[in-house]
Amino acid sequence: MEDIDQEDLSPQVIEHARRPRNKGILPVYNAEGRITGPCGDTMAFWLEVRDGMVKNASFYTTGCGASLACGSMATCLVRGMSVATAASLSQKDILDALGGLPPETEHCALLAANTMRAACENYLDNGR
Repeated sequence: MEDIDQEDLSPQVIEHARRPRNKGILPVYNAEGRITGPCGDTMAFWLEVRDGMVKNASFYTTGCGASLACGSMATCLVRGMSVATAASLSQKDILDALGGLPPETEHCALLAANTMRAACENYLDNGR
């Protein structure tokens, strides 16, 4: 990743940054969320929810490799969760699943968690 010594990164971070899972808009979705963080990065999630459960999730980010890794991991984590559980995905959950991030990029996990919550709230607010 750009300005970070890769020796400081876990194998999970490197893998999800280099080969992000679920990147791009889902062909079928019924919830979405998009947030631009204070750092200027934008993240978006699209969810396919059926019977209150996240069946599929995808993301896009304009951010760095850490943002890619966080968005990718978040989509992996929420699949199979109820929307309410997915909405409670936290920065810590994402950081733990990735094996941590350098302090200067931890905000990427917060952006991913907040954006996932926004997508879940979009689903719940629309009375589905």
